[in-house]
Amino acid sequence: MGGIGSGARPSTHIGNVEDTLALDIRALRRLGVVRAGECTCDTVHWSIGGLSLSSARLRIDLSDIERGGVMAISADMPGGTIKQHVAIEMLPSPFGGHRCYFICPFTARRCEVIYYAGGRFGSREAQRLSYAVQGMNECSRARRKAAKLRSRLSGAGSEPRPRGRNRIDMVRRLRQAELEAKTLYLDRLRNLANRSGARRMPSDKHR
Repeated sequence: MGGIGSGARPSTHIGNVEDTLALDIRALRRLGVVRAGECTCDTVHWSIGGLSLSSARLRIDLSDIERGGVMAISADMPGGTIKQHVAIEMLPSPFGGHRCYFICPFTARRCEVIYYAGGRFGSREAQRLSYAVQGMNECSRARRKAAKLRSRLSGAGSEPRPRGRNRIDMVRRLRQAELEAKTLYLDRLRNLANRSGARRMPSDKHR
């Protein structure tokens, strides 16, 4: 951390992607809003717990595959109304069709997700955002992973509830994640007990 003259570098990140409104070109493609060779218009909404936060009107013109396209954004955001254009590049996919990328308005680099900060949409790097997991210890990351898998299994969020083999595989991964989280938690307790000089070691019953 350190003060003036300590030599410590100040953090360059201003927030987490999980707390930021975003547009994901992969999700837009799954929803049918992004279509190579076509021009489409649609409205997207952001909400938390059923409460509407913001909405944006999108006009995505990909009618010229060779030259790429552009997405026009008209949105009512927390900081006010914005109008912005974001270029889209389409590259041939080895499996057929095209893969689409946003071109960050700040860095001119390809990205698949743009985030809203400071009144504009841009890539994670340009907006100086980090992932919440980067500030977590190993135990917290394991617990977060298990919580996300439980949420996916229950069908929460935008992803459909997994079925068949996908569900079986996800249940297996959840059990592994829960075991990993429990093991890390117990290891942490034992280390704390060792440092404090406690005679009684935590067991599996102390979770």
